Amino acid sequence: MSQFLWRLAVLAGLAVLTLASPAAAWTRPGHMVTAAIAYDDLKARSPRTIDALAAILAQHPDRGAFEVAAGRAEGEERALRLILEAVRWPDDARGGPFDHPTWHYALRPLGRPHAEPRGEAREAFALNARLLQDPDASSAERAIALCWVMHLAGDVHQPLHNAERISPAHPDGDHGGGLDQVIDPATGKAISLHWFWDDSVNRLGDPEPAMARARALEAALPRGGFPELARPATAAEFGAWAEESYALAGALAYPADLRLATSPSAAIAPPQAYAAAVQAVAERRAVLAGHRLADVLEALLAKP
Repeated sequence: MSQFLWRLAVLAGLAVLTLASPAAAWTRPGHMVTAAIAYDDLKARSPRTIDALAAILAQHPDRGAFEVAAGRAEGEERALRLILEAVRWPDDARGGPFDHPTWHYALRPLGRPHAEPRGEAREAFALNARLLQDPDASSAERAIALCWVMHLAGDVHQPLHNAERISPAHPDGDHGGGLDQVIDPATGKAISLHWFWDDSVNRLGDPEPAMARARALEAALPRGGFPELARPATAAEFGAWAEESYALAGALAYPADLRLATSPSAAIAPPQAYAAAVQAVAERRAVLAGHRLADVLEALLAKP
């Protein structure tokens, strides 16, 4: 077993020992939008990276999910459908043998930026990025690692996957808003604050609406409008992306006029201005994540 695989196994053991974990960052439809943006970016700048992605994912050991996603599609369409399945697969695999619950987040209490994070997102991303280039790794192991790299690049851009609030109601932390309840204006039903942020990107989990949403966001927020992308992103910058999200959570996630409930029956709708701000921030972070993911995948996979 390679050193990378041994360390992955250690992290898996740590995940089992951790009892509490927040929900996945971005919903599955949101992750699919980020992957669709990365696909469009790569198609324009590095088509060979898409070919490399599809070849790796064709060896994924959880073949059923990927065969269902691809269906009878061929060529570019097949590659796209494999990529959209890959980015959501770590969520689809929850509760099964490939599950790593604590890889999805690295929470630090607001106001305590130097606190030890709860969760292994940073370590997991670094390990899986290295595993993609490990000559001792099998094809199946590289396919799993690729899914995690894609997924975690999205997770880290969700502010509430990097920060949590300590309060009298939640002295041990609110799990990135996972223990706080608001009313979702779109449905009129109670939802956790964490999921309220997640759902702001996309709510439809089929490939076609995910692509449509991605292209609408690409038109509204073109790559050239992001100063963060003045140079290509690298896998080594994952920690800096987490710091961005932590700062956004501190500045925006818990304003004084946001009333949070500890039970669904007591939840109320957030102020309209807050909902609009969450929408704007979530959309921008998802688009930025997609372009950064494209840069990282190109660097990791484009060369033979």
